Amino acid sequence: MRNQKYFTLETLADFHPTKPSFAVLGKPIAHSLSPIFQKAAFEKLSIDSEYIRIEVSEEELEQAVSLLIKKGFLGWNCTSPLKKRMMEFCNQLDHSAIALGSVNTVKRMENVLWGFNTDGLGWVNDVKKNFSIDFQKLSITILGTGGAGEAIAKQLATEGAQKLILVNRTYGNALNLANVLESQYKTKIQVLTITEANVKKAIEQSELFVQALPFQYFNSLGFHWENILRPGILLYDLLYFPNPTPLESLAKKSGCKALNGLGMLIEQGALSFSIWTGLPAPIEIMKKSVAFYEA
Repeated sequence: MRNQKYFTLETLADFHPTKPSFAVLGKPIAHSLSPIFQKAAFEKLSIDSEYIRIEVSEEELEQAVSLLIKKGFLGWNCTSPLKKRMMEFCNQLDHSAIALGSVNTVKRMENVLWGFNTDGLGWVNDVKKNFSIDFQKLSITILGTGGAGEAIAKQLATEGAQKLILVNRTYGNALNLANVLESQYKTKIQVLTITEANVKKAIEQSELFVQALPFQYFNSLGFHWENILRPGILLYDLLYFPNPTPLESLAKKSGCKALNGLGMLIEQGALSFSIWTGLPAPIEIMKKSVAFYEA
């Protein structure tokens, strides 16, 4: 059972940890790279721990949390669509979870569950390491404001970004997010619906473009990106499969500096590792463990 790709609630019931254990929860979850780089980090620091994948739907989340506590898990990560609901099951919330309105990292201390969100800071860390930029001097376009896009928008507002252009399928949802952020921060925010013309217009006004749409929806757009991207813009595609992503490759051919979301995944995971262990994460080892990953 330990060698299977992921656990379900049914198979988890038969799993009896013999060492400190951690997990990543989500649906789908079989593709998650978290066990690869988290196990590499534990091994590097000679920490004898287990880290597994568990497929959990929103409807199963309460049962899953109870089972994780019963089994003695010390912490876990969660992916979409569980991040917002996970807040309900945490006894204490870190300022990061409050600011971003969701939880992607849980640390259990006795019977108390502490909720954190490392997505925003993980993304910021990766961007700063690779692009060496000051968000306070930038206009930034975010394509897609659900899930990760919302977290990044909120993080950028806390970082003091000069201007955000939110381009979203549902105008009202993006407008609600803009109203919340403008009431709390000084960042100027513009909202647009997703059309090829609007995305091109937004990129013309920006120094950084963040693609935050899910894989299937992004692929369904059918945009002519070679006519939209402009040389010199910084592009960050939150997708990380295939590696490199098609948009990342096209951006580089168009004269842009571009990254995909694998770096963010590692950075947020490193922050989770430190929350659980109290130790600096061996981030270079974590990166090397998935360096040749291709979906």
